[in-house]
Amino acid sequence: MASARDGNESVVDLNPRTRERILDGALQAIARHGLSKLGMRDVSDHAGVSRGTLYRYFPGREELLQSLAAFERARFQARVADALRGAPPGEARLRVAVQHAARYVNEHPAIRRLIENEPAFVLRYLREQFPALCVATGAFLAPLLADTRPVRQGVASTGQLVDWLTRVMISAVLFPDPDPDGLARSLTAVYGLLTGPAARPARPPRGRRAAAARATRGKERRR
Repeated sequence: MASARDGNESVVDLNPRTRERILDGALQAIARHGLSKLGMRDVSDHAGVSRGTLYRYFPGREELLQSLAAFERARFQARVADALRGAPPGEARLRVAVQHAARYVNEHPAIRRLIENEPAFVLRYLREQFPALCVATGAFLAPLLADTRPVRQGVASTGQLVDWLTRVMISAVLFPDPDPDGLARSLTAVYGLLTGPAARPARPPRGRRAAAARATRGKERRR
């Protein structure tokens, strides 16, 4: 299939659509063959391009995988941003964002296979890419978290909350909830706690309140 295109593909075909086609082909190849056995021929076959064209865009496997990771982060952000355009503010907006993020992961053609068959690669990737993942989730979480009670009171920064919630979402990917919307409900509940009214100071037991009242009256009489 690839060789039939050898005479039709040339250097002038270096355009974003061909690049995207190659990256989509790489995803399909990973979903089918896994990562450890992934070869450039598999990618060219799934993308429907010649190997010569593939190597003009990506000189090697490592460059291809790095570009694929960046491409997927951008696609994830675009999908969530599109979902949020018509979403209401507050908890409802967070629920929409997290639902789409969870569905993106669950419907992804390669993520579940990698987690199940190549966990060492997944853990290494998460460690290396964690700052970039925080940026991706922060793009939609930060505006929602900036006005929460911990941030207003100086207990935590927006960045710290984004970091924490990103870790929660990664845990949900590694240990998925059978309910596809379970993560959205859980994070929405957490968001409600962060934005709700501050807890009132605990009142002392009734006996202690009575003793304190008597002591106060005694001091007033001695005056």
